[in-house]
Amino acid sequence: MKTFLFALLFFPQLLMAIPELTEPDTVIIRIGKDEVIKIVSNNPNELERLSEFDLNAIIQDIKIQVETNQEDITIQIEDSTGEKYILKKEGVHSDSLTLEEKLDRLSRRMEALGDSLDKTLSGESSSEEQAVHFNRRRHYGTKRTVSFDLGFNNYLTDGKFPDESDALYAVNPFYSWYIALGGVSKTHVGGPLFLDWGANVSWYNFKFENSRTRVKKENGALVFLEDTLVSDPIKSKLAVPYLNVTFVPVFHFGNRKGNNWHDYDTDRGVRIGVGVYAGYRLGGKTKYVYKEEGDREREKDKSNFYINNWRYGLRTQIGIGGIDLFVNYDLNDLFVENRGPQLNAFSFGLVF
Repeated sequence: MKTFLFALLFFPQLLMAIPELTEPDTVIIRIGKDEVIKIVSNNPNELERLSEFDLNAIIQDIKIQVETNQEDITIQIEDSTGEKYILKKEGVHSDSLTLEEKLDRLSRRMEALGDSLDKTLSGESSSEEQAVHFNRRRHYGTKRTVSFDLGFNNYLTDGKFPDESDALYAVNPFYSWYIALGGVSKTHVGGPLFLDWGANVSWYNFKFENSRTRVKKENGALVFLEDTLVSDPIKSKLAVPYLNVTFVPVFHFGNRKGNNWHDYDTDRGVRIGVGVYAGYRLGGKTKYVYKEEGDREREKDKSNFYINNWRYGLRTQIGIGGIDLFVNYDLNDLFVENRGPQLNAFSFGLVF
């Protein structure tokens, strides 16, 4: 009888002394209608320690894990890496830490950095995390790429094409190629505005409509002559290379992925830009090809041909998806004033 009374009196205290046998305390946080967060503790005093931890950091880690893993998630905040969740206490500075504590903190940071590098090199990082990192690098810095312009070139005189007056310097519009190769940098300025800037080397290739056209410098002026001595002319052209710099502000529209203006993919959506360029002439050359008694003959002549040393003008770029179009228009004359015809060159085509 005494044994039974002793057990009856002390059995509740025995249960409290063995946490594994007691029902744990649970804090339930409801988010919306169906989402529930449970915090389970075997010791009521442990719940008071929640104020020492950064719940925002914990929730952020939970969010990342939920997006990459649909299984149950457990976050332990008292292991060797749990310090990242501990709130900084007022009055505690790194200077007050002991050497051992500083070395321990540095060791944990290096370990975390090593784990991050291992995940990146092994491809374990989630595609979303990689995309966010890539977009930040693209949108908030400068992206550098190789640019290749390919299209056609021509020129206007008083707003008209020279072939309207059957001028000898009228060009064949389908065989006069414009080519430019160089580097372009895309810098994020703010919102949907980016600045495309860079340098390239370009070539004007003016292939004359009349294959008998010859270009000569005579008496301080440039003259265009028709060669009637050749029985079988093939082609005649004038090529002019330039070293250029370009500055084109570009607005990107229609591809915002979030609520912020900077959430634009510069390789997609609609974009339009208008800017300027300037170039310095690197040379000049004419090429004349014809057949003489069945043999193919070529004549080349290198000269400045009274071409202006400088060119400058306006550039327009329009793009959608992966396709970009460009239009260049020279504001200054192609030839030196009073030395050749008054012509304003222009070009248009695709950007690769």
